[in-house]
Amino acid sequence: MNRGEIWSLPDGRNVLIISLTGLEEAYGAVLGIMLHDSGRYPDTAMSVVIDNPLPCTAVAVNIAQLRIDRFDGAKLLGPVDTAAMARVDAALRAVQDL
Repeated sequence: MNRGEIWSLPDGRNVLIISLTGLEEAYGAVLGIMLHDSGRYPDTAMSVVIDNPLPCTAVAVNIAQLRIDRFDGAKLLGPVDTAAMARVDAALRAVQDL
């Protein structure tokens, strides 16, 4: 699992991995942003509209710790592009006042 990848979980939700690559091996968990359907939230300082690999919106306050076993049967949809991930990083910094 790599930072910047979008996964479709078996329960139907989609998640963007935001933790460091390799964290799942060290701790058995990752941090992710639960994604919302495209068009549900606007593109703001706290939310980022993503086009590929899945049209969706990442809202930076929707961070969740997910155990690796939550990904059993999950499907990798692919990585977001570098520009979108940079906007996600900026939204995370804004929300956390970093």
